[in-house]
Amino acid sequence: MLPSSSFALIGLILPTALCYDGLVVQTTSGEVHGFVNESAPLVRQFLGVPYAEPPVGKLRFAPPETKSHGGVINATAFAPVCIQQFSNSSTIYTAQVPQFLVNGGQSEDCLYLHIWAPALKTEDPQEQALPVFLYIPGGGFTSGGANSLYKIPDQWIQRTQSHIVVVMNYRLNVFGYPNAEGLTDANPGLLDQRMAVEWTRDNIAAFGGDPKRITLWGQSAGGASTSIYGYAWPDDPIVSSLICDSGAAGLLGSGDNQHTNFTFLAGLVGCSGLDAQTELSCVRNVSATTLENALSNYSINGTKPAISFTPFPDNKTAFSNTTDRAVRGLVAKIPAILGSNANEGAGFVAYTPDGPGAATLFSVTESVIACPVSKEIRTRNLVGLPTYRYQYAGNFSNISPVDWMGAYHSSELPLLFGTHYEFRGPSTSFEYNVSHAMEALWLSFASNPTGGPARWTAEEGYFAWPEYQQNTSSILLLASGDTLQQLVTGAGIDGNCTG
Repeated sequence: MLPSSSFALIGLILPTALCYDGLVVQTTSGEVHGFVNESAPLVRQFLGVPYAEPPVGKLRFAPPETKSHGGVINATAFAPVCIQQFSNSSTIYTAQVPQFLVNGGQSEDCLYLHIWAPALKTEDPQEQALPVFLYIPGGGFTSGGANSLYKIPDQWIQRTQSHIVVVMNYRLNVFGYPNAEGLTDANPGLLDQRMAVEWTRDNIAAFGGDPKRITLWGQSAGGASTSIYGYAWPDDPIVSSLICDSGAAGLLGSGDNQHTNFTFLAGLVGCSGLDAQTELSCVRNVSATTLENALSNYSINGTKPAISFTPFPDNKTAFSNTTDRAVRGLVAKIPAILGSNANEGAGFVAYTPDGPGAATLFSVTESVIACPVSKEIRTRNLVGLPTYRYQYAGNFSNISPVDWMGAYHSSELPLLFGTHYEFRGPSTSFEYNVSHAMEALWLSFASNPTGGPARWTAEEGYFAWPEYQQNTSSILLLASGDTLQQLVTGAGIDGNCTG
């Protein structure tokens, strides 16, 4: 890692070291103008690139429409995140690690991508198109987005100069998963994700990326989205591999078969007692802020019946029985990395200084994340899909400032994105080693998915991550105690899962 003084020095020679032609890129959305900044002088950044038409007016609750060519796009600032459902609950994220939360404004006009790519060097022009990560942020399908401090990949690309990262926004809560009776498509938020994949396929070569090596990667709700994506597009996945951090297809599962949630919310905003199409038209004319406030405040008050908006298993974009679908061959035949963290539960309980106790944390860890991930891995094993399984156990004080947090939900992301040292004190040398090892494995997989993840260092030699097989030591356990990596069985997770 270069010290800050080195960044400053590089910044001084920036005009002669880089080819600025790489900051103007022709895309299907328009001519995109990016930038380079002093904190990452070897990274081209293109922030706020539209990939679909604004989903407003008649397009609210509808599938996304392809973005028409819009002339010059000044891609120098994050686009607003999609409309967020808000809460007054205290969590580790609000109390201790707000860098996971989103920044900036929010808007219904939010279907934008954010792209980070290595700078073009005149003295060593890029000869080969680079592998691409297309990242789906998490947030429980109710919140989240690209503008999140811990999940900005500029320093990772600054260090390696060997890949491109694209981070998407997609519609959330009722805007993304309305499941209204008057609609043909229950889950436009999942269709947003597909359109982001299509846009990346069609345009990433202009940024130096390889459209044949796009890895769809997500965490939490983004991991669930990535997992279900393979079932939704079995014959034309476009992407070459999947990475699902702390998320699996089984996490999607609204049971609102009667569309009562949408009708109830419609009543809260003055659209009650209407037939399906009139109800839909009425709600489309309600301001986005009014809808957001009505849904959020109703949920905060704890009034019954509870209502929520997450992906509904419509058997087009989301599915209630993915095992059956896999057995029938209706799943993309591409490799995947799936895994979870040792203390996921800390991210799902109310925050108190002393925590809820080890038993509660373990129970929540297993039921909410670890067991659904385990089930999806068993399904993939059943039909012979190459799968690489991990558990992350890192407990670093600048990421987990309270003892009981440990390897909580999302805590691996600062190590993968290379942002772990930026808040609450410097990172240890071991923390850097873990970060670099995880980045190398993820990047190796994106570069050559069929070859499997691998890494080599002078100190440790060559390590090839084996495909996961049940009842064998093939889970990659990362950062447990002072051990960077080791292979273990799944007994500690799977032995406590049912179904």
